[in-house]
Amino acid sequence: MRESSLKLVAWLVAAGVAGGVLALPQPVDPWEMPSLVLDRAAVSDAIALDETLAEEAPDSEEAQALRSIFLDHGSSEANPPYPRREYDRRQAAIHHATNALIERHGEPAFEAMRARAVEEFMEVLDDGRLEAQSDSEEAILGGVQEVFEQYGAVRGNVIVAPPLTLRVFYKARWNSIHRRPFVEGFSRIEKQAYWGWLALHAWGKPLGKREEALLAFRDSGGFGTPEAAALFDVLEGNPERGSNSLRRLYEASGQLRLRNFSLGVIQAGLSPAGSP
Repeated sequence: MRESSLKLVAWLVAAGVAGGVLALPQPVDPWEMPSLVLDRAAVSDAIALDETLAEEAPDSEEAQALRSIFLDHGSSEANPPYPRREYDRRQAAIHHATNALIERHGEPAFEAMRARAVEEFMEVLDDGRLEAQSDSEEAILGGVQEVFEQYGAVRGNVIVAPPLTLRVFYKARWNSIHRRPFVEGFSRIEKQAYWGWLALHAWGKPLGKREEALLAFRDSGGFGTPEAAALFDVLEGNPERGSNSLRRLYEASGQLRLRNFSLGVIQAGLSPAGSP
């Protein structure tokens, strides 16, 4: 047998052994949530729509007044303490300016202003930093870094969340400041980017809040929610239900990771032994 043939046989044998080892039951600690997965085409479409809307934002007196108050709010957020009286006064001004904008230009102008704010925010993040280099950047960032840190979007000043999640977090901040529901005006993929990150990656937040986010993520068509729900069961002290759910998911999908998670629950003594 030629040397090349021997090498091929050896490679095939090694590959077979490796495959067999990987197929063996390997208990894995069941704490790792599935990663947030977003459809690339839908993400691109959402960002392109924002960019288009931003170009349509009005520059009228009403629009400039609203933007100015929003940036004043950001400056105050970035320089605590933020006195309650000042906050209430500015909220009243934002409410008045928002109504004036919509009365003159209609609701689409509000959405365009929000899109422009997001684009300005992303320009500040263009080099991957969250530190303001000027007063104007400080006003744009406001207290968003604290929000990102709370929800695990930033670790050690390194941004780890995907761009669309950063964008929708800023949109949610805009909505909140303008007394609107957090996800008002969000597309389906934007809701996935928002709720999915909160559910799957916001470690340190109460499990109840993350479970609520998981339901919203599921309702928006998010990927991986059954697996995450099973892992939440384990984290909440329902290991038997979680292990059984993981086993059923493995049987339906054949994904070895799910089987190994189920075994991990059993090995950790969290659930009665069973046959996953």
